[in-house]
Amino acid sequence: MDITEFLSSNVREKPFAAVLGHPVAHSRSPAIHNAALKYHALPVSYHAIDCPPEKNTLLPELFSLPAFRGANITIPLKQDIIGYLNETDETSQEIGAVNTVVPSGHAGVRPSGFNTDAYGFQKPLEGITDLECAVVLGAGGACRAVVYALRKSGFKKIYVASRRAGSGLSKLPGQVDIIDYSVIKNAVKDSDIIVNTTPVGMYPKVDGLPVPEDLIPLLKGKICYDIIYNPLETRFLKEARKHEAKTIGGLDMFIYQAARSFELWFDKPMPLEMARSIIISDLNS
Repeated sequence: MDITEFLSSNVREKPFAAVLGHPVAHSRSPAIHNAALKYHALPVSYHAIDCPPEKNTLLPELFSLPAFRGANITIPLKQDIIGYLNETDETSQEIGAVNTVVPSGHAGVRPSGFNTDAYGFQKPLEGITDLECAVVLGAGGACRAVVYALRKSGFKKIYVASRRAGSGLSKLPGQVDIIDYSVIKNAVKDSDIIVNTTPVGMYPKVDGLPVPEDLIPLLKGKICYDIIYNPLETRFLKEARKHEAKTIGGLDMFIYQAARSFELWFDKPMPLEMARSIIISDLNS
């Protein structure tokens, strides 16, 4: 339902959390959060609430509801939401985007904002050492969290490949080299990891490749990380795996960012393997 419908329904009176964005009907967040709430026997329900930009002014009313327990924020609200918050954490400030809202616990006080996307991205890279150079494909909103996480992971050189290189891209966290796809070959050769933050290869257009096909052989021995989780293995990862690259799909990032949000709201761990099984079963059905 959309935010107007939600605010006029009886559902608003019972403890709830939600994912907010536009569109959100496709979101898998309700499935894993409701399962985690049931696992911990918490009397809270989690909803997908559609909030198109023209209805952003209704957010303060939603956040001020006594039953509000927290929210995940997705496209296109991750930056606009900041204006409706009391404060944001350091990660959100550096990235310039919020994906988790936590209620203040005090009537009349606006909630706080956090960014768990960077944490979700970084988690699967724990324990992997001696990585210095990265190529990030795409300079959209997801790129900002990825660049921040790579910096925190110790990468010294980060290339961001954009089809809009030189056209006044928004400032990214830390120092990066923004390059055009026409000169990406040398950057890929020098890199330890290539990260796809574009929607190329996402369902239903699963045949897309985010890099030119002739660069695929250069991926041998590198880490290829695609933040897309539908499909579970994109064509980019399939081709990279054929050329002996180590691959990481977007499912881990999605689950870890969700788990961190759940902990911020309820101070309890999300059952990770259960969440993973739910998403895999859903995507394979």
